Formats: sequence, structure tokens, C-alpha cells
Amino acid sequence: MTGSKNDSGLSHASSICKVDDCGLPVRSRNSTYCEMHYMRVRRHGSTEKQSARKEGKLEHSGGYLLVYAPEHPLACGGSRVYEHRLVYYDKHGAGPFRYHWCCKSVNWDTLHIDHLDDCKTNNEPTNLVASCPVCNQKRGRAKMRQTMRKKSHRRYNVHGKTMCLNEWADYLGISPSSIEYRLNAGWDINKVFSPRIGNSGPPSRKLAKIVYEHIK
Repeated sequence: MTGSKNDSGLSHASSICKVDDCGLPVRSRNSTYCEMHYMRVRRHGSTEKQSARKEGKLEHSGGYLLVYAPEHPLACGGSRVYEHRLVYYDKHGAGPFRYHWCCKSVNWDTLHIDHLDDCKTNNEPTNLVASCPVCNQKRGRAKMRQTMRKKSHRRYNVHGKTMCLNEWADYLGISPSSIEYRLNAGWDINKVFSPRIGNSGPPSRKLAKIVYEHIK
């Protein structure tokens, strides 16, 4: 321990952290620890470094599971890998593969792993198939529409078809807000779910004209 004086002429003690082999100066005159070891003691009651890694599997915000595998080829410098990708790699290797849906050739640079039963936590090898980005996105849109149908309480049966508002808008070639306006204005239900045929606004889609001819 050595003594020194500051600018005001007051003597103060200068010492190192009491932890063996630390060598860092203490954080304050009344402390026996450096800043690092002081914060460790404050956080978890020990000067030993604690692992910040959480045990077991983690669930991603998108619903997929992450497993700790820092040495796995798919880790790419990180410590965790998506479980469905790890399971598929361990089962089928580095590829190349054939897409399950369109039979094109694919490698891990563009490979998507698809769940056949749409359950993101069911990572059994028999439930996982190789998919290209386009096919995976198409299936995603179909699953999204299916979810919307299940959640939507606003389903309309008109002209022999039962669909939610967004599906009717897509089918008729008009915007959902246009259908909302017609409903709020008290239009006849058959006119509400009819395509726009007129001289103003953008031209109607070809499909819309076909629908119009069918229902008028």
C-alpha cells in the first residue's frame, strides 16, 4: 500500500483489489474490490464469473426453438442454432437436397426447413422437409389466410360463397375499405359484395368483370 496526496493536499490510500491475481485498483477508498469484482458480488454474491447462458432450449419470438450448439456447422460463429435446422442437418447432412414441394435442387445457402404439420416445436425428423424460399412463402400465405378464417367472426355468405372481408376484397378486385364503406352505408348485401364497374377510379380487374357478369 502506498500513500499519495491529491490537489487539495489530503492524503489517500491507493491499493489493489483483494481478489488474487486481479491487480486492478479498488473502486473507492472504502472498498476492497475493483469495479468488476464489486459488481459481481453485488449481482450474485461471488467474485467468480458466472455464465450468462440460459440452460435448455429457448423459444424464439417467432415460435421456433433454439438449442445451444456453438460447435455445430450451422452455428456460424454464434452459440445457438434453430432446432429444426440442426435436426435436419444431423439427419441429412450438408446436401445438396431436393425441394419437397417443387423438386428443385437446393443447398444450405437458400434452404428453408418446413414443418409438415405447421407445428414449429415439432422437430421430429419425419416432420421436417426441405423447401425453397418461394414455396415456403406460398405456404406461409396459405397458412396466414387459414388462420384469418379461423379467427375472423365476420364471414359473409353471398352469391353462394362464404369468405371473410379480405378474401372478398381479393376476389372482387376492390379494397377492403370499399367493402367497409358499403356495409356502413347500408347497401344491399348483394351490391356490397359486387365488383366496381364504372368510369371513375382505376380500371377493374378482369376477374372482377367476370364475377360481375356472373352475379348481375
